[in-house]
Amino acid sequence: MARMGDIGRRGLTPAARVVVDGCGYGIAAALAAVAAARGGKAVHPHGVVYEARLLIHGAPGAALGSELLDTPAAHMAIMRFSRSLGLPRPLPDLLGVSLRVIDAYGPDRHQDVLTVSSVDRPVLHHGFVPASDVQQRAYSSSLPYRAGNQRFLLGVVPDPGSPRPEGGDEFDRLGRAAAGGRLVFGLAVAPVNGRFTRIGTLRVRERLPDNLDALRFSPFNCGGGLQPVGLLNRLRDYAYPLSQAAWARRDDQAARQVEADTTLRRLARERKSAAETEGVLDGG
Repeated sequence: MARMGDIGRRGLTPAARVVVDGCGYGIAAALAAVAAARGGKAVHPHGVVYEARLLIHGAPGAALGSELLDTPAAHMAIMRFSRSLGLPRPLPDLLGVSLRVIDAYGPDRHQDVLTVSSVDRPVLHHGFVPASDVQQRAYSSSLPYRAGNQRFLLGVVPDPGSPRPEGGDEFDRLGRAAAGGRLVFGLAVAPVNGRFTRIGTLRVRERLPDNLDALRFSPFNCGGGLQPVGLLNRLRDYAYPLSQAAWARRDDQAARQVEADTTLRRLARERKSAAETEGVLDGG
């Protein structure tokens, strides 16, 4: 397993490593202090987690160079919806969708995609825009990924055909929309200076146990030729591990993190077993 900062320093000259170390540890220390004070995630501290089914259609035209994004297939996934800053309602907040494609590259080798409410416009999709409903705006990774010789953003985009029920707050409306089994989002890619193009469909299923809110997502849970790139992504290699470690030191948070990982593994095994059983029955 890579140590904190290993990815951030990769390919840099000794002088550049010193600069990146200084910036990375500084940002990480600030986020760790926030995480320790909150006793949870530094940002997006509380959320709700749903099971989802990801159907990859593939990128139109030339392949991206990513095993996951280029190969039409169905995958088990989870989606964590959250408020970033914790502003009091009814004020809008930066909303987040953390997507995990379970066992994307083999057992316990997941693909995480972390996105924040934004807009589907060139250049502007690198920024964050507050929202008051989970289906109000596109969600963007904001920072680029690379696959093959291409750089692009990843996004989660609302589907115009999904139900939009009334409700007390954004999570209440989310639950009502998901309950009917027709809530859909798109998985999308965008050139660094272009707009999002949908390459997959996320069908939101049931809400999962609350203890999964303690899952630790990271942009460096990746593989298959897909990886985050750029200076700011290098700094995240310091920020995420240190803030998560600070969060773990409060009360029983370390145990909650382990419990969440265990629950997800069990759920993945159950879903895989059920799918295999259905396949046998369908074949018979």
